Amino acid sequence: MLVENSLLSLDLFWQAIRAVIVVAAALYFIFSLIILRQVNLMTEVLITEVAPLLRGAAILHTGLALGTIILLIGFLLR
Repeated sequence: MLVENSLLSLDLFWQAIRAVIVVAAALYFIFSLIILRQVNLMTEVLITEVAPLLRGAAILHTGLALGTIILLIGFLLR
């Protein structure tokens, strides 16, 4: 009985860790959306030759953050 309770509490602990990781990834995705907005505002104000590259890098960064969330949800919360 003691072993079953400790295994149950260990399982609950790992489930909580997994949920925290997914929440942290979601917050990072929100942060990447803020970066994307800031880059778009900056490229509208400061028109340079590098602006399209910066905008593309910000879009790629946001896409990778979203892909990371999808992978984490698929692997950790199954």
